[in-house]
Amino acid sequence: MKKCVLALLALALCNLLYVGMAQAAPAGQENVRVAVLPFQISGGADVDSLNDELPALFAQRLAARGFKVVPPKDTLRLLRQQKVSQLNLAAARSVARQTGADYAVYGSFNKTGDAFSIDARMVDASGEKSAQPYFAQKANLIELLPAVDELVEHMSGAAVKGDAISSIQIRGLKVLDPDVVLMRLSTRKGDVVDPATLNEEIKRIWDLGYFSDVTADIEQGGGGRVLVFDVKEKPRIDDVIVNGSDEVKKDDILAAMSSKTGSVLNDRLLAEDIQRITELYRKEGFYLAEVNYRIEPRANSTSAVLVFDVKEGKKLYIKEIKLEGLESIDAGDLKKELALQEHGILSWITGTGVLREEYLERDSAAITAYAMNHGYIDVQVAAPKVDYAEDGITVTFTVNEGKRYKLGEIGFKGDLIDSDERLFKVIKTDEYKQDNGYFSLSVIQDDIKALTDFYGNYGYAFAEVNLDTPKHEEDGTIDIFFVPSKKQKVHIRRVVAQGNTRTRDNVIFRELRLADGDQFDGSKLRRSNERLNRLRYFTQADTTIVPTDKEDEVDLRVNLKEDRTGALMGGVGYSTFSQFGVTGSIMERNLFGRGYSLALQGFVSGKSSYLDLSFVNPRIYDTDFGFSDNAYAIWQEWDDFEKKTIGNTIRLFHPIGEYSSVSVGYRLDRYTLFNIPDSASRAYKEYEGRNLSSVLSSSLTFDSTDSRERPTTGTVARIFLEYGGGGIGGNDNFFKTVGELQAFHTLLRNPNHIFHWRGRLGGVYENSDKPVPVFDRFFIGGIDSIRGYDSEDLAPLDPEYHDEIGGDRMGFLNLEYIWTVEPELGIALVPFFDVGFNNDSKQDSNPYFTDLKKSVGLELRWRSPMGDLRFAYGYPLDKNVEGERTNGRFEFSMGQFF
Repeated sequence: MKKCVLALLALALCNLLYVGMAQAAPAGQENVRVAVLPFQISGGADVDSLNDELPALFAQRLAARGFKVVPPKDTLRLLRQQKVSQLNLAAARSVARQTGADYAVYGSFNKTGDAFSIDARMVDASGEKSAQPYFAQKANLIELLPAVDELVEHMSGAAVKGDAISSIQIRGLKVLDPDVVLMRLSTRKGDVVDPATLNEEIKRIWDLGYFSDVTADIEQGGGGRVLVFDVKEKPRIDDVIVNGSDEVKKDDILAAMSSKTGSVLNDRLLAEDIQRITELYRKEGFYLAEVNYRIEPRANSTSAVLVFDVKEGKKLYIKEIKLEGLESIDAGDLKKELALQEHGILSWITGTGVLREEYLERDSAAITAYAMNHGYIDVQVAAPKVDYAEDGITVTFTVNEGKRYKLGEIGFKGDLIDSDERLFKVIKTDEYKQDNGYFSLSVIQDDIKALTDFYGNYGYAFAEVNLDTPKHEEDGTIDIFFVPSKKQKVHIRRVVAQGNTRTRDNVIFRELRLADGDQFDGSKLRRSNERLNRLRYFTQADTTIVPTDKEDEVDLRVNLKEDRTGALMGGVGYSTFSQFGVTGSIMERNLFGRGYSLALQGFVSGKSSYLDLSFVNPRIYDTDFGFSDNAYAIWQEWDDFEKKTIGNTIRLFHPIGEYSSVSVGYRLDRYTLFNIPDSASRAYKEYEGRNLSSVLSSSLTFDSTDSRERPTTGTVARIFLEYGGGGIGGNDNFFKTVGELQAFHTLLRNPNHIFHWRGRLGGVYENSDKPVPVFDRFFIGGIDSIRGYDSEDLAPLDPEYHDEIGGDRMGFLNLEYIWTVEPELGIALVPFFDVGFNNDSKQDSNPYFTDLKKSVGLELRWRSPMGDLRFAYGYPLDKNVEGERTNGRFEFSMGQFF
């Protein structure tokens, strides 16, 4: 195989050599005679053929450069006569002299793996000059010819005779380094120059912008001909002064400039500096700003002061946005689509009216999109025109609407994998036709994506959907035919994870819904992405389909970028019950890269404190079973008693299907109630002193939301059961059930506008003759249930002692509009309406959905670096449990969103 490669290489070299020999030889080498001697070849039998080919290649390329090359047979004959077994400097010089050559070339070739290197020597036959070494290294034998040409080019520069340049000098420099000029020149030592070449070099130096005069001459020096450039530098900048800059900081101007103190004046850089300064003013709204410069020379000096004079003018706002050419489209509706807005009374609050030039192109595209979404498929929008005047800015968009088209026939062509009836269920264009009737580009684009995803769900990873859209101008309709091209059905050859420097592969692969050998499924791929991102181990987690050398196979590449999963936090916390306190935590969400979670949290306030140690293994031995354990110590001060608790809760959970999971748990608490007044309710007295709480629990959860952190779509449903006492020991005897349902709906196809509702309903029942412990009953009200009410406003009272005993039946509903005003900062405004009840069945014969309490209000949410912050103001619409009106309440919490 390797010999075949070398043969092909030799053939290619011969062709290239033929072309190279046809080129004109550079001047200055016609009288130089060179003898090419054998090279020492190392690298195995594969390169033995280069013993003859490499010297021949050097001889041919030197001849192409205009050298007279001694015939190889003459050099070989001399070497045999002199019985030279190993070439060295003396032997090479001897052969060069005997053949009448000015120089001899020899060296060695070494191949290691695919790479090779050539170490060549060029020996002066007269002995006046030392031997010149040349070295070239390449990655593959296919680069042999470029390597030889590179060496020959260097040799030709050293061997040239006659009018060649021996050195280049730059005279007249006082500040600049000579390399600034030399690096711009194309002429090098050893080149032959003519008047045309000198003119080109003078122009290159002049274009640098640093000189007021440039001349060139060739002088005869001791070592040969010297190319000399005489230059006259422009003044050196002693100082930079900016006059008239009030609205833009001088430091910002100086930082933006290329002309600096100590540098040489440069006209080209000065023109760029004026442009940069002007752009700074334009960004601040000063579009009429004028910037000029002047140079003030220093007396008896070669330096000068650079002065910029700025006339800022007025700050300009958009006074008018014109939409010209509209015939049927309403200009007011169209302006709502634009990012640029006219300056108005409230602009100082909203920030509108400022011209951001990057929005001009965006708004042109927005006009086109709006028109095409309303049937104007031939719409044309000219480049926006911006006029600046003393009284403001006028932006003009000229629009040619064209004919408006209604939707005609809708159907399918091409590679259909299902019936038309089934495909019509995938798209929305037919429904849109019934509701609206006109062509809409965005609806059709959504349908193309939906059809592509549909085909992907059946293994066609590279399916494409094109359109056939015949227009009927006579009746103003356009037919839409979706034309799928399914291409090859593919399977997953292998799944590869990359970028996970800490997280183990098994933690990643167990979240994927596609594995080696599976048929490609787009829905499973999308779900895999969701599951990876819900781990919160990565700042980036996505998947890429990579084609292989087989049409029916692809690789699934999981691209990851690790996130910080450990946290040490401290700060202040707040809850309605505990009020303000100090909180701290240390946690790791991906312990040892195995997906374990370990956390230690503490909170101390005047009314409560706790310490909690928790551990979670979400996948025991990579099975679907998960385990968690919580150990805790809690102290709470209630209105009529205090409670100390030490306990532990263990939980085992398992998924049911893709979005559901079931869990079972057991809680064992040892708690003490003390400081209970003699006049307290029986609900308190029954549990005075030490108690043991033994509780079994179970839950069933369904969660189809698209994100844990900030869901925009999906549903969450949960049923939670607890059983304490009878049969399993402990003093607490009760049975509790709570159900919750919540959903998120994206509005206007914009993830920053979400409608969210949540409903919760619960009941707690006695399973002995003892009352349900007050702390196992329901206390609602506040920021996590019905905002605007305190728990005291809604908690049922003991009819005899008037103590708060909580409810045994509870329900509430939250309706929210979540408007994320700053997505990057996680800031959202949330207007809300809450309604609910909290009743005692012994005091109310119909405890469900009676005595409803309602509130309205506004909440601010911020996902800050300190945690999730919520600021809510709720206004109660009904009286409290004692029949009194209460004022609105401001509430604050930190730590979690529901």
